[in-house]
Amino acid sequence: LEQALLGFFPMQIGNSCFIDEGTVVESLKIGSCVHIGKNCVIGKRCILNDCCRIEDGTVIPPDTIIEPFSVYRGVPGQLAEELKENFEREMHQVTRDYYMMFLP
Repeated sequence: LEQALLGFFPMQIGNSCFIDEGTVVESLKIGSCVHIGKNCVIGKRCILNDCCRIEDGTVIPPDTIIEPFSVYRGVPGQLAEELKENFEREMHQVTRDYYMMFLP
């Protein structure tokens, strides 16, 4: 009998990330300051580098590498535009404000 080789790769998620509702994430790595919109599908083994945004309803195919400061949208997801340099600061503020809503 031939044995199937299985590999387990733990997912890494950076700081100040926001993953909206209804999204399925099977990526290998999500960098810091990443915003993934509602009802997205992030395929297996994808790498989302720091400071990127995935628009609502986007489907990112398996093994895709998302470059920093990029915006992806569509089915399948494609590069739509580039983010401004202050996106990192904005994401830190948005995630900090969201966290504060849960403090007593």
